[in-house]
Amino acid sequence: MHIWPDCIPCILKMSLELARLSMKEEGRVLAFMGEILGMPGLRGEEWNITAPEIVGKVAARLAQLTNEPDPFKEIKAEQNRKALDLYERARGHVEGSRDPYLTALKLAISGNSIDAMVGLTEGPSDSELDDHASLTCDAAEGLRNRIRKAGKIVYLLDNCGEIVFDKLFLSVLKDGRDLDITLVARSIPVLNDATPEEATSVGLDKVAPVVGNGIAVPFPGTRLNLVSDEVRELLARADLIISKGVGNLDSLTEERELKGRVSFLFHGKCHPCCAPRMVPQGTLVVDNC
Repeated sequence: MHIWPDCIPCILKMSLELARLSMKEEGRVLAFMGEILGMPGLRGEEWNITAPEIVGKVAARLAQLTNEPDPFKEIKAEQNRKALDLYERARGHVEGSRDPYLTALKLAISGNSIDAMVGLTEGPSDSELDDHASLTCDAAEGLRNRIRKAGKIVYLLDNCGEIVFDKLFLSVLKDGRDLDITLVARSIPVLNDATPEEATSVGLDKVAPVVGNGIAVPFPGTRLNLVSDEVRELLARADLIISKGVGNLDSLTEERELKGRVSFLFHGKCHPCCAPRMVPQGTLVVDNC
């Protein structure tokens, strides 16, 4: 999905927050924002581009200026810690529900609200266990049927914090079933997205194998021409690709050869996400493409 006008102020707001978290001197923040404002995609001069491409350039420049390849490592660890503190309550909530699959799915998508585009310092809270958010239920049943039929599944991870709820959802999916699932995280740190090391730190490797996507630059999404040969082969052979988050949504909707095999799970946090699917903002979305 290429950028909408709505994406420009959203990316600028995120860039400013990232700069203030990474740089102590206001003069450096000012200079950084001056550079960012010069990007064609943020000046309304380049619409044939995805948000992850722009955000990746912002993150790469920030890492270069601060000489810190993973400037938000501590924030990510805290997001995972807060989510792990909720894990046992969340598991009890799922196990005691009428439909554990549906309840765990809602939690996994609710966790997608822990997003740098919304606020990098935000972490999971008790509201993640709230069942009041609406879910695209017909599509959720469609995903259940896809999972039942799939031989090989690739699960594309997104944010820290969120990955703890992915762990719970995957545990429900694998309960009593021999599912072939591979988890893919970001090889290079970008924003608060999870790396293989961070996925392993919350125990995801106990549920399924975790690999890096092989993308050699900061990029908060997935593109076939950037991933490693291993991941490209995994995606080519997968019967089902479960894609978490808006960054993966933005980039993978441009990969026509995957059409018919991708289920996007994301929190409908903005107009560009929700309008094409005719759902209100705040909806927990399953989009089987």
